[in-house]
Amino acid sequence: MKLKLNVEAFNSAQKEMGLNNSELARKMNISRSRLWRAKLPQDHPYYCYPGEDFITGTLMVFRDKKFDELFFLENPCSEIHKEENNVS
Repeated sequence: MKLKLNVEAFNSAQKEMGLNNSELARKMNISRSRLWRAKLPQDHPYYCYPGEDFITGTLMVFRDKKFDELFFLENPCSEIHKEENNVS
């Protein structure tokens, strides 16, 4: 399982606080590029899953948001099972 950022909810929370990416990255204590990469589509070559520092920074900045509003678990095994079930 992989932990993923709910980009839509994250961007909405960022907008509510009126922070641009530079300001938000500084408050989260991460680099702007780290923030940018976590917001990319998963199939983008520069995409990066949110790590411990990203998660911690997010929860510190968006204190009024719950963890499960901003992050979700993705199960890559479900894709494998879908492929197996489609094989005749």
